[in-house]
Amino acid sequence: MFDSIREFFKSTIIYGLIGGSRSFIEFLLLPIYARFLTPADFGRLDILMIFVMIGLVLAILEINNALFRFYFDYNTIRDRSKIVMTALMSSSINGFIIFIGALLFSKSLASLALNSSDYSYLFILAAGYVFLDAIVTVPINLLRVENKPVSYTSISLIQVFISIIGIIFFVIMLKWGVAGILVAKNISIMPTIVFTFIKTRKYLSKRFDFALLRKMLKFSLPLIPLGVALWGVNSLNRLFMIKYLTLEQIGYFSIGMKFVVPLTLSVVAFQLAWPQFALANMHSEKAGNLYSEIFNIFIAFELCLVLFLSLFAEAIIPYVMTAQYLPVIKVILPLSFGMFLYGVFFFLTTGEFIKKATTKIIPPIFIALIANIVLNIILTPKYGIMGTAWVMMVTYLFMIVVMFSLSRKFCGRLLRLNKLGRLAIVSSAMFFISISMSGMNSPFELGLKLAVFLAFPVLLFVSGFLSKTYLYNMRSLFLRNSGDLINNKEEYAESPIE
Repeated sequence: MFDSIREFFKSTIIYGLIGGSRSFIEFLLLPIYARFLTPADFGRLDILMIFVMIGLVLAILEINNALFRFYFDYNTIRDRSKIVMTALMSSSINGFIIFIGALLFSKSLASLALNSSDYSYLFILAAGYVFLDAIVTVPINLLRVENKPVSYTSISLIQVFISIIGIIFFVIMLKWGVAGILVAKNISIMPTIVFTFIKTRKYLSKRFDFALLRKMLKFSLPLIPLGVALWGVNSLNRLFMIKYLTLEQIGYFSIGMKFVVPLTLSVVAFQLAWPQFALANMHSEKAGNLYSEIFNIFIAFELCLVLFLSLFAEAIIPYVMTAQYLPVIKVILPLSFGMFLYGVFFFLTTGEFIKKATTKIIPPIFIALIANIVLNIILTPKYGIMGTAWVMMVTYLFMIVVMFSLSRKFCGRLLRLNKLGRLAIVSSAMFFISISMSGMNSPFELGLKLAVFLAFPVLLFVSGFLSKTYLYNMRSLFLRNSGDLINNKEEYAESPIE
């Protein structure tokens, strides 16, 4: 079992370093952005990225998820090429339609979202990125399905490198601002399209199948409102901020989202590596154990990152940003908790994804969406971006609670209640301490914060969340000789997935 987990974490590290590299690069570029973009520019860019997210949901129609699920139902290249081409044609045509629509209505979109039709060209650039991303989505996800991390890494690194060069040229040298960022994004994705098509060319044929498309859409269509609702949970708060707050405040919120990049990167890593691993092992007798162990590792690791940001973000931000961006500090904790909770929700949907019961994932998100709207109406006008950040965190918590209640058997196997209780007690104590240490940024005080941070994993061990057997086996995961793994039958009793 632990050999399988070791392979999963190797893939996670590779996919995470690359899949999360875009977010990490955005973080590294913050000092540059802070000097060449105003907070209002950050606000405009954030709104445009929301448009991109909506466009991609409508273009892709979650067909990439159907690609993951249906690929493992077939064994020949001929059958699998039908799946690939059907998904590719669907997303490409939809992306082109969205691009044409943006061309026709760009002035109206700019007037509505940015209060000026002068920014219509920004929506055209954003729509171009939607079209290009819709083309590349299927072939680049096919590399993940086939578990080809080296090819995926090479292609992604090329895109990241070109994006950095483009931003330096268009934003720093030409001073194009937001337009320069969008132009760089469009240029960087073009080589990715070429290389992914070369790497997956054996699946590229004329085998488009309408009957297969209907089956794939039957699986993915329930995920469309799911995707829209998830977009609402993630981004609907921008609409309330547009109504009640200034572009500068939206910019602060956007920077706060970028600053929680360690959480973003790690959650993306698990998301990129998890689907193919979970589906490839779904028929194993030890699937329940595999899923549970990985989930426990995920929770412990993510909470360590949240605690780190809670303790040290206040000391780091002044060195990364200019003085005008100090208001970002107050949203770091709720945003980092929110990202952690989103990652937990992603894991909890695994059981329904395996059973192809994707409709069961819709209620948690729609209930959370309603809560999100109500809470934003109440809190955003009164508390500004701080209220919006806490609303996002609470919304993800709603999603987890409802998803757990609907998929209790599977979710209960991911994290047993006795362990959950120990984790809750230890985490609550540590985060209460971290909040009480706000404003302590002298060298001695930072040393105390470091001691608190290092004490957290120790307390996880002392509390029983991590047992001796568990820690020994986790250590063995990263050693070449794993023949001495301990089998604790009580700790790791076989547990079939239902």
